[in-house]
Amino acid sequence: MDLAREAVSSAFGCLFGEVVFTSSGTESANLAVLGPALAARGGRRRRILLGAAEHHCVLHCRPVLESWDYEVVLVPVDSESRYRHGLLEELVDESTFLVSLMHANNETGAVSDIARLASVAKGRGALFHTDAVQTFPGGWRVGEAGADLVSVSAHKFGGPTGVGALNVRGGTPIEPMARGGGQERDLRAGTEPVAAIVGMAAALAARRDVEPVRNARDLFVSKLVQAGFVPTVSGVGPTRDETDKGLGSFGTVLPGHAHGRFPGVSAESMLIRLDRLGVSASSGSACSSGSLEPSHVALAMGWTLEEAREALRFTFGHGATLALAEEAARRVILARDEILAAGRA
Repeated sequence: MDLAREAVSSAFGCLFGEVVFTSSGTESANLAVLGPALAARGGRRRRILLGAAEHHCVLHCRPVLESWDYEVVLVPVDSESRYRHGLLEELVDESTFLVSLMHANNETGAVSDIARLASVAKGRGALFHTDAVQTFPGGWRVGEAGADLVSVSAHKFGGPTGVGALNVRGGTPIEPMARGGGQERDLRAGTEPVAAIVGMAAALAARRDVEPVRNARDLFVSKLVQAGFVPTVSGVGPTRDETDKGLGSFGTVLPGHAHGRFPGVSAESMLIRLDRLGVSASSGSACSSGSLEPSHVALAMGWTLEEAREALRFTFGHGATLALAEEAARRVILARDEILAAGRA
């Protein structure tokens, strides 16, 4: 486990003792948001900023924080689900204790300039946490990002499920959420899943090139656009200028994400037909009590309810080829055509 911790800390670009192993990215983010707040209860800084388009593992911390008498403010995103430093500058003040903004959105794939955002928060004396589950490891270092806390999950880069990690910069005030045997330097009690932790380190050593994934995604999106698909994020693939801005090797869009909508075609209808055609996709929505709930990310971007119910999310993993991408696009377009034909019948 020590060898695995060395591998993970090397990938983070942090010290050996600044890595805390967790059961998942969710637990990591929970600990990153709630742990410092618990440690600072009764302090003078009573404001916490959470991104409006965060994963639910961050947003669902809000009622707990409010029960501890913190004021929780949501940071808005732009029309492509990115956080902009100008908007953050308007919200961070001397009463802000913690800011939590994700590096890349898990639904849309849009990547934010996390180093610049962290600089704004830390310039006002606030702690900064980023959910880097979608981007780690991605050619950037914790020191360059400037974050105090960084959450990651092994299964996102080919490791086993059920293990994640939290980078806690030395000196960051934090209390454990799980108490007991004192594992992980008293920050996460419970017997560590050693096999999963070793698997996490092995996955880091076996990292693969993302360019084939990006190329497959780009071809897929280009085919859909010709059929009327409206991508959420403009431009796919990084430019040199964007890479130089501290965004890491991903540029402004994750290489495997394709998110958007066919105007006038519901995601619910599309997902039913795509399932029959053997295409895996999601809507970014959750079905509850028979009703399709729109994605909170889509609504945070300013989409209408109707537009949010049209949102489709496709992701490509390692092993994706141009031939598979072209066939997938053909089936997606077929599903759209069948829905439109049925509407005209």
